[in-house]
Amino acid sequence: MPDLLNKAYKDQLVTWIGKSCHFRLLYKISRDGCSAQTFHQKCDGQGPTVTVLYNTSKTIFGGYLSQSWNSNGGYINDNRAFVFRMQYNGSSSPKKFPIIQAELDRTNKSRHKISVKKERKCYAGFGSIDCGPSFGNGDIKTFSGQIKRTRNYFDLNGSVSCLGDSYTLHGENSNSITNDNLQVSDLEVYRVVDGDAPQSILEKPWREYTDWTEEKMKEMKENLLAYKPVAEANVQAANILLLGPIGSGKSSFFNSINSIFSKRITSKACSGSFEHCVTTMYRQYKIKDRSSRKYLNFRLCDSRGFEEGFAMDTQEMSFILDGNIPDRYQFNPMVPFTSDNPKFINNPNLNNKIHCVAFVIDSSSVEVMSDSVLEKMKDLQVRMNQRGIPQIVLLAKIDKICLDVNDDVTSTFTSSAVCEALEKVADIMGLPRAHVLPVKNYESETKLKTGVNILLMEALERCLDFADDFMDDQLYTWASEGKDIES
Repeated sequence: MPDLLNKAYKDQLVTWIGKSCHFRLLYKISRDGCSAQTFHQKCDGQGPTVTVLYNTSKTIFGGYLSQSWNSNGGYINDNRAFVFRMQYNGSSSPKKFPIIQAELDRTNKSRHKISVKKERKCYAGFGSIDCGPSFGNGDIKTFSGQIKRTRNYFDLNGSVSCLGDSYTLHGENSNSITNDNLQVSDLEVYRVVDGDAPQSILEKPWREYTDWTEEKMKEMKENLLAYKPVAEANVQAANILLLGPIGSGKSSFFNSINSIFSKRITSKACSGSFEHCVTTMYRQYKIKDRSSRKYLNFRLCDSRGFEEGFAMDTQEMSFILDGNIPDRYQFNPMVPFTSDNPKFINNPNLNNKIHCVAFVIDSSSVEVMSDSVLEKMKDLQVRMNQRGIPQIVLLAKIDKICLDVNDDVTSTFTSSAVCEALEKVADIMGLPRAHVLPVKNYESETKLKTGVNILLMEALERCLDFADDFMDDQLYTWASEGKDIES
């Protein structure tokens, strides 16, 4: 999934719009489907919006309206509207094309006289339930009805042949702005939110969460203390593997979970922001409850993070997934772990295997994640899918992308910034949005906080649910093949 509206292009739009603002993704055809009805359901009445098209000629173009989209079947009058080009044939080439304001004669009749008044009218857009975003008097018609994906693009049935009828092109033409090409890899509509307004402006949460109380936190903690893996699996503890780029917060997630059950901030796993990976050993961390002095029935497994210039040994990672590598194995980039190693676990059973993988991703660096690191994670996903191992994403450092969340973590599910980052990560990883969970690790805090605990424990609960699903699936598969559970 390409990185679509990047920071540089967003900054350019802010300059053109002429005021401080940020952008919240409302509609995306690769995610929501290319349907005029869906577009209007998600975008009508939302206020100012930016529509962006990404065509197969590597050209990025679109339009801005300061007025809301509607389905009234009439023109949208907007003297602040403009269309734009951001990129042409793969090269950055930003240019803004403002609306043409037409002067119309309006006749006023009264008892004593007839007067003619000049009225300025701007045919900025057209709102119809049958059509997707349409700019001008037919300048840019994106699509009508419903369009299905063709291979890796959508062949939109609109047109750009009239571009220039309602917008001033400054010597450009439809070809130099759009390549006359409406085969698009994606089309997005962003809501333009006033930069002076708090980012937690949504009228209702984008994900339902109703209880941030101390009682809720205690209930979740008790549920985790009582957790036991699927009984028939004969597994001592659920194994959750934490993976992600260096500095994303893998080890910090373990430390944070450990802090909750230790009733104080702990730092058992080495963590921090360093140039190279801090974790050099494969660890299966257990969590011990301070009150009962008992270990919980899950393990958080930590491995070295992905980084530029580090060639991950995919066979070594496969051994981790399959349960062949023991706890506390020291990684040696010069000598990869093989089946000849004396510590190699032969014939691992379900107790040794990884039951769920949690990718830990820094929400503040999603825009700049390197292609090589992303490629490593995608390669691993193929191996996980082959084994049926469920995957989840822990979206970390959400306090870094939203001041409201930094002040109060209970704003997480009303923050448009967190919502936008979550949707982008879901697209990048190819996972459902429900599989991406925002978390705030303990980093600068000296005391535990109820809201932070609830976010962390909710993420852990989801990991354990997925681990149980995997064990159930393994039991069913082995039973159907007549295999022994212990094998």
